[in-house]
Amino acid sequence: MSGAATGLLLVYLTTGPHEPYMVVENGIARPDESSTARLWQLLMLLQLPLIGWHAIRWFEQDPKGTMKVIAMQALAIVAAATPVFWLDM
Repeated sequence: MSGAATGLLLVYLTTGPHEPYMVVENGIARPDESSTARLWQLLMLLQLPLIGWHAIRWFEQDPKGTMKVIAMQALAIVAAATPVFWLDM
């Protein structure tokens, strides 16, 4: 899921500058997040229960391997989130 989120960001960034989505609220127009941002947030959030399930399922059988997988997942999450914070998206 982190890879999909990173790919989503890459496609968004390579397709060029995007106009902000404007939402009118009480007669006041304000910029809103795009569907790309919402999808990225869902991908990042929904992978957390999967990581937890993996940890619960495999920790007793292979603690070292489980910790390696969790560490790789953590790095993937950081790699997917870094462009968002770096580019202030």
